[in-house]
Amino acid sequence: MAEPRTERGRETREKILVTAARLFHERGVSATSVEQVLAAAGAGKSQFYRYFPSKADLVSEVIRYQSDQHLGWQKALLAQLDSWEGLEDYFDALVAGHAERGLLGGCPIGSLAAELADQNEAHRSELAEAFSLWEASIEQAMARMRAADRLRPDADPSRLATTTLAGIQGGYLLATLTKDARPMRDTFEEILAYLQSFAAPGMGQGRRPER
Repeated sequence: MAEPRTERGRETREKILVTAARLFHERGVSATSVEQVLAAAGAGKSQFYRYFPSKADLVSEVIRYQSDQHLGWQKALLAQLDSWEGLEDYFDALVAGHAERGLLGGCPIGSLAAELADQNEAHRSELAEAFSLWEASIEQAMARMRAADRLRPDADPSRLATTTLAGIQGGYLLATLTKDARPMRDTFEEILAYLQSFAAPGMGQGRRPER
């Protein structure tokens, strides 16, 4: 895939990529044509094929872009997480982010996975890697909480991370379907209650999410 040689070329490529990410998230990949992306980006076909050999290559770039955008801030937040209060703040940030996007399109990575996992093996693998990185960040946070004696020694950070990520995806789906953030908040409250069932004896469990 050719890399732009000029600043103008880099700006054009970025605009096509960002526009595609937005439209794929709002409408879905299959329902969005290259022509629609170019029209919204104000770019031409010659510019598109200069930087993206095919729509499949564009989709791969969008997967990487969404992973960087959606997981970047989460990884930074999760890297500092070692308390129940921090975990609640993390859940609150996920709800706030989805609400700011108008509860559209679901999880930026999860929605791509739901559509593409059975359509393209390369895309499935790319999305699986993104989820693996997300799960690993949560697992590391759980491990720090266990090391800080906020979780029992027998708590398994890997299993807790898998359960947490599955719940996060469910929360995104319900909020998107109902166009209401409350099901997402309620789901996260239940995830928190489940995780707190593994709390070390005598440890404070922080505040409970407001209903």
